[in-house]
Amino acid sequence: MRSRYSAYCLRDIDYIYRTYHPSCRAANPKPALAAFAQNSHFIALKVLSCEQNSQQGYVSFNVRYMQQNVLYEFTERSRFVLEDAWYYVDGVLTDTTPVKIHRNALCPCNSGKKFKQCNLHRQSGS
Repeated sequence: MRSRYSAYCLRDIDYIYRTYHPSCRAANPKPALAAFAQNSHFIALKVLSCEQNSQQGYVSFNVRYMQQNVLYEFTERSRFVLEDAWYYVDGVLTDTTPVKIHRNALCPCNSGKKFKQCNLHRQSGS
């Protein structure tokens, strides 16, 4: 899971696509993955739990990211299967209500700056 999160942060679309199970790739085309990654600035990943056996694994995690001046957060329990490598299959997602970030609020990226003065999220393309 951490490697997929890092790939979204780095916009490594080929890696994200490759780590989808082959049966899921048609529903997750590279242009859609690229558009999401390009418009998002990922700011936090918290792995909550992991469990696995010899054929499949589950990872529960929380992610926070920004798109323009809106903060998004979701929790997911992802399912992975082990074939020749670990592949993401699907997950149960729980969204929280998006929050508009006001200009004078502290930036959620933890820079310590007001949102209007923070360049960290702007440098990443969002």
